[in-house]
Amino acid sequence: MGILVVYIENHKNASIEVLCQDYIKKTQGNFALKAIPLPSSKVTDPKKQQELETAAVLKQCKATDKLILCDERGSIYNSVQFSTFVANELANSRGNLIFAIGGAYGFTQEVLQSHVTLKLSEFVMPHQIARLVLIEQLYRAFQIQKGTGYHHT
Repeated sequence: MGILVVYIENHKNASIEVLCQDYIKKTQGNFALKAIPLPSSKVTDPKKQQELETAAVLKQCKATDKLILCDERGSIYNSVQFSTFVANELANSRGNLIFAIGGAYGFTQEVLQSHVTLKLSEFVMPHQIARLVLIEQLYRAFQIQKGTGYHHT
Protein backbone atom coordinates (compact mmCIF):
# COMPACT_ATOMS: atom_id res chain seq x y z
CA MET A 1 0.00 0.00 0.00
CA GLY A 2 1.28 3.45 -0.88
CA ILE A 3 0.47 6.76 -2.47
CA LEU A 4 0.52 7.32 -6.21
CA VAL A 5 0.38 10.69 -7.91
CA VAL A 6 -0.91 10.02 -11.40
CA TYR A 7 -0.80 12.96 -13.76
CA ILE A 8 -1.37 13.84 -17.37
CA GLU A 9 1.84 15.24 -18.78
CA ASN A 10 1.77 17.54 -21.76
CA HIS A 11 5.10 19.34 -21.33
CA LYS A 12 8.10 18.11 -19.38
CA ASN A 13 9.89 20.55 -17.12
CA ALA A 14 13.24 19.29 -15.84
CA SER A 15 13.37 21.78 -12.97
CA ILE A 16 9.97 20.75 -11.64
CA GLU A 17 10.89 17.08 -12.06
CA VAL A 18 14.02 17.51 -9.92
CA LEU A 19 12.03 19.19 -7.14
CA CYS A 20 9.30 16.54 -7.21
CA GLN A 21 11.83 13.72 -7.11
CA ASP A 22 13.56 15.36 -4.14
CA TYR A 23 10.33 15.31 -2.10
CA ILE A 24 9.54 11.77 -3.24
CA LYS A 25 13.03 10.65 -2.17
CA LYS A 26 12.55 12.28 1.26
CA THR A 27 9.38 10.26 1.86
CA GLN A 28 10.97 6.87 1.29
CA GLY A 29 10.96 4.81 4.45
CA ASN A 30 7.80 6.55 5.68
CA PHE A 31 5.56 5.23 2.91
CA ALA A 32 5.80 4.44 -0.77
CA LEU A 33 5.19 7.56 -2.86
CA LYS A 34 5.41 7.32 -6.64
CA ALA A 35 4.66 9.76 -9.42
CA ILE A 36 3.30 8.22 -12.61
CA PRO A 37 3.16 10.37 -15.75
CA LEU A 38 0.56 9.59 -18.39
CA PRO A 39 0.82 11.13 -21.86
CA SER A 40 -1.76 13.68 -22.89
CA SER A 41 -4.17 12.43 -25.53
CA LYS A 42 -3.19 15.03 -28.14
CA VAL A 43 -6.69 15.16 -29.62
CA THR A 44 -8.17 18.54 -30.49
CA ASP A 45 -11.72 17.94 -29.25
CA PRO A 46 -11.84 18.97 -25.54
CA LYS A 47 -14.58 16.48 -24.62
CA LYS A 48 -12.76 13.59 -26.32
CA GLN A 49 -9.50 14.64 -24.64
CA GLN A 50 -11.26 14.65 -21.27
CA GLU A 51 -12.71 11.17 -21.90
CA LEU A 52 -9.43 9.64 -23.09
CA GLU A 53 -7.37 11.10 -20.28
CA THR A 54 -9.93 10.17 -17.63
CA ALA A 55 -9.88 6.60 -18.98
CA ALA A 56 -6.06 6.57 -18.81
CA VAL A 57 -6.17 7.61 -15.15
CA LEU A 58 -8.82 5.02 -14.31
CA LYS A 59 -6.67 2.28 -15.90
CA GLN A 60 -4.10 2.93 -13.15
CA CYS A 61 -6.61 2.05 -10.42
CA LYS A 62 -7.36 -1.33 -8.92
CA ALA A 63 -10.64 -2.15 -7.19
CA THR A 64 -9.06 -1.75 -3.74
CA ASP A 65 -7.48 1.64 -4.50
CA LYS A 66 -8.95 4.99 -3.41
CA LEU A 67 -8.93 7.61 -6.18
CA ILE A 68 -8.84 11.29 -5.28
CA LEU A 69 -9.18 13.72 -8.16
CA CYS A 70 -7.57 17.15 -8.15
CA ASP A 71 -10.23 19.52 -9.41
CA GLU A 72 -10.91 23.24 -9.09
CA ARG A 73 -14.32 22.52 -7.52
CA GLY A 74 -13.00 20.05 -4.95
CA SER A 75 -12.68 20.25 -1.18
CA ILE A 76 -9.96 22.56 0.05
CA TYR A 77 -7.86 21.90 3.13
CA ASN A 78 -5.13 23.69 4.99
CA SER A 79 -1.95 21.65 5.53
CA VAL A 80 -2.94 20.29 8.95
CA GLN A 81 -6.40 19.29 7.71
CA PHE A 82 -4.85 17.67 4.64
CA SER A 83 -2.45 15.74 6.85
CA THR A 84 -5.37 14.36 8.86
CA PHE A 85 -7.30 13.59 5.67
CA VAL A 86 -4.36 11.63 4.19
CA ALA A 87 -3.74 9.74 7.43
CA ASN A 88 -7.41 8.78 7.67
CA GLU A 89 -7.59 7.71 4.03
CA LEU A 90 -4.48 5.56 4.38
CA ALA A 91 -5.77 3.99 7.59
CA ASN A 92 -9.05 3.06 5.90
CA SER A 93 -7.68 2.03 2.53
CA ARG A 94 -7.14 -1.56 1.45
CA GLY A 95 -5.10 -0.50 -1.57
CA ASN A 96 -3.18 2.49 -2.83
CA LEU A 97 -4.24 6.05 -2.31
CA ILE A 98 -4.17 7.60 -5.79
CA PHE A 99 -4.17 11.34 -6.34
CA ALA A 100 -4.82 12.26 -9.97
CA ILE A 101 -4.11 15.47 -11.83
CA GLY A 102 -6.00 15.56 -15.10
CA GLY A 103 -5.21 17.24 -18.36
CA ALA A 104 -6.18 20.71 -19.51
CA TYR A 105 -9.89 19.85 -19.51
CA GLY A 106 -9.89 17.83 -16.30
CA PHE A 107 -12.01 14.76 -15.71
CA THR A 108 -15.42 13.69 -16.97
CA GLN A 109 -18.41 14.73 -14.88
CA GLU A 110 -19.34 11.09 -14.28
CA VAL A 111 -15.97 10.36 -12.69
CA LEU A 112 -15.94 13.63 -10.73
CA GLN A 113 -19.32 12.73 -9.21
CA SER A 114 -18.20 9.26 -8.15
CA HIS A 115 -14.86 10.12 -6.48
CA VAL A 116 -13.51 12.44 -3.82
CA THR A 117 -12.20 15.71 -5.25
CA LEU A 118 -9.45 17.93 -3.90
CA LYS A 119 -8.80 21.59 -4.70
CA LEU A 120 -5.11 22.39 -4.39
CA SER A 121 -5.44 26.17 -4.34
CA GLU A 122 -7.63 29.14 -5.14
CA PHE A 123 -4.97 30.03 -7.72
CA VAL A 124 -4.88 28.65 -11.24
CA MET A 125 -1.49 27.07 -11.95
CA PRO A 126 0.20 24.96 -14.61
CA HIS A 127 -0.14 21.22 -14.14
CA GLN A 128 3.59 20.82 -13.45
CA ILE A 129 3.36 23.25 -10.54
CA ALA A 130 0.17 21.59 -9.29
CA ARG A 131 2.08 18.30 -9.19
CA LEU A 132 4.91 19.90 -7.23
CA VAL A 133 2.46 21.48 -4.78
CA LEU A 134 0.65 18.17 -4.27
CA ILE A 135 3.84 16.16 -3.75
CA GLU A 136 5.25 18.73 -1.32
CA GLN A 137 1.96 18.75 0.60
CA LEU A 138 2.04 14.94 0.82
CA TYR A 139 5.57 15.17 2.23
CA ARG A 140 4.40 17.90 4.62
CA ALA A 141 1.38 15.81 5.66
CA PHE A 142 3.63 13.02 6.87
CA GLN A 143 5.98 15.42 8.58
CA ILE A 144 2.99 16.86 10.45
CA GLN A 145 1.85 13.36 11.44
CA LYS A 146 5.37 12.57 12.69
CA GLY A 147 5.62 15.88 14.57
CA THR A 148 9.01 16.74 13.06
CA GLY A 149 8.73 20.52 13.10
CA TYR A 150 8.92 20.81 9.30
CA HIS A 151 5.52 22.51 9.39
CA HIS A 152 5.50 25.73 11.40
CA THR A 153 2.24 27.45 12.31
